[in-house]
Amino acid sequence: MNLVEATEEAFEAATHLTDADAGAKAALLALARKIDAWDVIVDWAFEDASEDDSRPKVPANDNVSISAYLKGCDQLGLTPAGRAALSKGAAPAAPKASSKMATLTALQGGKSA
Repeated sequence: MNLVEATEEAFEAATHLTDADAGAKAALLALARKIDAWDVIVDWAFEDASEDDSRPKVPANDNVSISAYLKGCDQLGLTPAGRAALSKGAAPAAPKASSKMATLTALQGGKSA
């Protein structure tokens, strides 16, 4: 099963998701497609390298998609931690704004964090 299929299966099992979650679900599916496609690209690079005993020529490494995917799953309550937060009636914790972001918000007329 690829990540897109696993994500769709998780959506079907997550009875707490509503139409209001459509955008987040679409974003998570788009990310799952990207991750699945990356895996294919890496496989091709390894195949090419094996033909001439060279090092695989893989494009720049993607070291953020998996963590972003898991963070999205957590926010939608699709992970054990996300489900635990939902069962307690709390949304999973959002990352705190950096001090630079708080300063920018204050300068734009908003309240600082």
